[in-house]
Amino acid sequence: MPHTGQIKDKAVVIVFGASGDLAKKSTFPALYTLWEEGLLPEKTRIIGYARSKLSKEKLQDQLFWKIRDDAKEGHHQEDAAKMREFEGLVKYVQGSYDKDESFQELEREIEAIETEVFSGQKSNRISYLALPPSSFSQVSHMIKKHNYSPETINRLVIEKPFGKDTEDCKRMMSSIAKDWKEEEIYRIDHYLGEEMVRAIYHLRFANSFIEPLLNKDHVESVSIVMKETFGAEGRGGYFDEFGMIRDVGQNHLLQSIAIMMMEAPASLEDDSLRSNKLDLLKGIPPVDSADLVLGQYADGPNGKAYVDDETVPDDSRTATFAQWAMKVDNERWRGVPVLVKCGKGKSWKSLDEGLMTMTFHLRAPRNNVFNVNEHSNSLVIRMNPEPAVFFKANLLKPATRGTEAIEQEIKWTVPGRKVAGDKLAYEANIFKGDQSSFVREDEVIAAWEIFTPLVIFPKKDRSRPADRLFWYTGY
Repeated sequence: MPHTGQIKDKAVVIVFGASGDLAKKSTFPALYTLWEEGLLPEKTRIIGYARSKLSKEKLQDQLFWKIRDDAKEGHHQEDAAKMREFEGLVKYVQGSYDKDESFQELEREIEAIETEVFSGQKSNRISYLALPPSSFSQVSHMIKKHNYSPETINRLVIEKPFGKDTEDCKRMMSSIAKDWKEEEIYRIDHYLGEEMVRAIYHLRFANSFIEPLLNKDHVESVSIVMKETFGAEGRGGYFDEFGMIRDVGQNHLLQSIAIMMMEAPASLEDDSLRSNKLDLLKGIPPVDSADLVLGQYADGPNGKAYVDDETVPDDSRTATFAQWAMKVDNERWRGVPVLVKCGKGKSWKSLDEGLMTMTFHLRAPRNNVFNVNEHSNSLVIRMNPEPAVFFKANLLKPATRGTEAIEQEIKWTVPGRKVAGDKLAYEANIFKGDQSSFVREDEVIAAWEIFTPLVIFPKKDRSRPADRLFWYTGY
């Protein structure tokens, strides 16, 4: 049986794909911030592993690019002494992802750390795959074959997207499961680490006045809006393969919907939280293509078109905008439409700010004696740009003798940390052995079953959504 529980010391973190964009912008900054906050296990050491040759200067750039970028934005100041100290914890190993000898060399580096730092004791091992999903199966197999320590705790961390459709996901999960137990696998969806997303649990389940509102008797509709101000920006090779639905719809947005609309868990100590998310996902029928609109951003006043990016094919019809309707077919939500809109691109003013909101539009009062607007009451959860929760309510218009109502916002702002690796509690849970905020295999498959009809089409089916793509200039 694999060892479980908290890793308190003697940890080696291996970042596979250490020369890539994900490691540079997310993985290394998160590890640095965890170390800086004292949240890494004692005597943690880090190994970056990739195919590329990295000089000392290039490795420093990978480790600290995001920290320096945030410092330029004024979010904090660089601490050169701390950065040098952190750099001393990191080694780099160049190697292939499919050759035994490369992983054998990696094992020799791990054993050297165990000898020099851990007094010959075996290390607990975290293997973080900051790699394309197509590499997950091969690399996870090689890790198990050459770098697995049966005497200690081993964890495999993989990033979304988990496949391209239901069958592809099942193949990937089945392949990984041949070598790794479910309790050893941590499937990251970084949206679940956002402070505001984690705050939703408290908002719903620690307050008596919120939960009674969230059902079909009080909610007329639910809407989710996500806007990203950047386009492909050199990542066209990745994004053009996946598109908007695969990139954020099937994972980030659907997980957010599940958290906001699931039943209350029986406990935080067992797996009922993830089981309740699964029940919610199973209650969502596959999205009908008739309820879908796709678009691709064109050139505009603020930037070039998606296809003008040099990493994007000139004839690409990959959607950078998607809007769809779905429903939850269960007793709590039956009949309440869920409307989702997501897009990326900065060429038009309508996409000039990052935004993520979830809104519960409440039904009008039964006795509408003040004749207020039908949709004037709502509960809004805003993840960014400024995390907040607010009610839109009708109140008496100030300085009036009549009964005229005016819409007002009752607002609670969540102070956020705009620093590299700011999802500390989420990342630290990998070391704690807490999987409650990571995605279970059956959750991933249930999510794909909702969207697979939209991304898999018969070759001669000319009604497929990609053929109804339009070029948009607004949001």
